[in-house]
Amino acid sequence: MVTPLLAPLALLLACTGKGADTGETGATEPITCADVDRANCVQIEDGDSQGLLDAANLLEDDSAIVLAEGSWTLDNAVTIRSVNGITLIGQGMGRSTLDFGGVANQVNGVDVIADDFHIEGLTILDAPKDALRIEDSSDIVIRGVETTWTNEDDPANGAYGLYPVQVQRVLMEDNVASNAADAGIYVGQCQHAIVRNNTAMGNVAGLEIENTQFADVYGNTVVDNTAGLVVFDLPGNPVIGRDVHIHDNVITDNNRPNFAPGGTVAQIPAGTGTFVMASRRVVITGNTYANNNTTDMAVLSGFVVEGDASQWHTPTEDVVGDISGLDLESDDTGVFNYRTTDVWVHGNSHEGSGSEADTSSFDQRPMGFLLAVLYGAETIDTVLYDTIGESSFHATDPAQNSNDNRICVGADAGVSFASLNLEVVSEEDLPLLEMVYRPEAPFSPFDCTGVEVIAPDLGGA
Repeated sequence: MVTPLLAPLALLLACTGKGADTGETGATEPITCADVDRANCVQIEDGDSQGLLDAANLLEDDSAIVLAEGSWTLDNAVTIRSVNGITLIGQGMGRSTLDFGGVANQVNGVDVIADDFHIEGLTILDAPKDALRIEDSSDIVIRGVETTWTNEDDPANGAYGLYPVQVQRVLMEDNVASNAADAGIYVGQCQHAIVRNNTAMGNVAGLEIENTQFADVYGNTVVDNTAGLVVFDLPGNPVIGRDVHIHDNVITDNNRPNFAPGGTVAQIPAGTGTFVMASRRVVITGNTYANNNTTDMAVLSGFVVEGDASQWHTPTEDVVGDISGLDLESDDTGVFNYRTTDVWVHGNSHEGSGSEADTSSFDQRPMGFLLAVLYGAETIDTVLYDTIGESSFHATDPAQNSNDNRICVGADAGVSFASLNLEVVSEEDLPLLEMVYRPEAPFSPFDCTGVEVIAPDLGGA
């Protein structure tokens, strides 16, 4: 049954035609214009780089570009603008490659502003900035696309692999993203997203859901990044994140040293499986966590990265999307989105994580040092909560701990939980043991007994 809120995405599935080989099934016949359901189509032969750029510049509505098997060495971005109903399709990842390694200008690889855009079956290599950037568009399909950079752990690599931003209705599936200096797979300021069956490895952040509403994220494999799969809002963005369902993903071995040149992700300790920050109505269930050395999961206030509440203020007239039913701080002119509320963590598996916090940089990643001091030689708990904004905290008495933000953690096998009194760490000289509450299962009051847990509204099953 199609989820009603995501139902428009189902229409995207019908426009794929024959489909390119993504490396799993092994197509025996080449994709041609006959396989693409567009009114106009041009086929680009191996190595005809100028022909590809010309074709992109001359596109009309309802058109397709079909790439042969081969490689194109490009000296500029492939730009698709001011047209709608476009398909860019190759013969499969590693079989049709757009190589931007020789581009001197700081440009994206494939740069798109177009509604009803479908890209499939190709590799984007060594883009100076973002490999695939799709902005201010709607009804997008990204399928079987590989984005990567030749050099691992290089801060000079492009920031993002797959980067839909300010997009309504996006489907991302069967893609592979590696070696990005920020996020391999990014969904930002979007509304209605399905992100499924992708692989992210070797990036700073593997898969990132930022300031996004109504996202279903499942079946992804997120391994060997600095941080695995993260959900957060940043201040100053008009889309206020909500209703994100993270389920049935593999999030393991995310211990790669942080090589981001700057920005929010530079603050992430290596060894982080997932963090949720300044978002709301997030469910994390059915995921496999293992061998993330700092911790499997952290639930954090936006004040961790920006302590000035005014920076989190969005005027009412600037808000984009649906904020009905959300528990947001507000004033007469707008809302503040720094709080993290209604996070439900349950039914995940955990093994082998929390063995060693990242202490590589106190200036950029102080959280790793704090955890190293708090836990010493002990294993770090699998789920951590910073308790910022809670009305009461006590290191030993469950009854003196509030759960005003409704953070709910299931007592699953392998789960341990701790809340950290981070709000007073820099303000009061308390013994370390008075800053940590480590309850036994069922983690009262964070088992949410007597609290209504608001699950993401994705429109039903």
